Amino acid sequence: MKKIVCLIIFQILIIQGYAQDHFPESWIGNYKGTLAIYTIDSVAVRVPMALKIQPTAKDSIYNWTIIYTFKNGEKDVRSYQLLVVDNKKGMYKIDEKNSIVIDTFYLNDVVTSFFNVMDNFIIATYKKNKDADIIFEIIAAKSKEISSTGGQKTDNDSIPEVLSYSVNGRQKAILYKIPEN
Repeated sequence: MKKIVCLIIFQILIIQGYAQDHFPESWIGNYKGTLAIYTIDSVAVRVPMALKIQPTAKDSIYNWTIIYTFKNGEKDVRSYQLLVVDNKKGMYKIDEKNSIVIDTFYLNDVVTSFFNVMDNFIIATYKKNKDADIIFEIIAAKSKEISSTGGQKTDNDSIPEVLSYSVNGRQKAILYKIPEN
């Protein structure tokens, strides 16, 4: 147990020590793809998706616009902003401009938000690959645990309690960078 705690503390110190100056500047651009919403063994729905990351007049604010296009041609445009809190520590916020502001973290070319809404944990990630594409994923889980294990003491070692949660949603899109004209 002590080794796990030391490893976690070591990782936090390393993360805080490295500058991450290339994000979000190196991500600026327009991306398009198809969002797949999964059931247990198949894709339930496919929705065209776009992500636009653009600078604003302020160095610490970027437009982060997500667009979903439905079969009837109707668009769901989410005009968010990415706020730079401390880029050297990989700390940002996504401002949905409706009183919701979600803490967001950049680690190793992955933007991650982890939050709870309506009794569901949500993990949203944007991972940039070398081809300049972005892999977007969402994992959702009910926030009520379904089991608890551990929480015991064995051979002079305290085993931590581990809670498990029911994953009830998964989405994924590969967003391809669109060349600028």
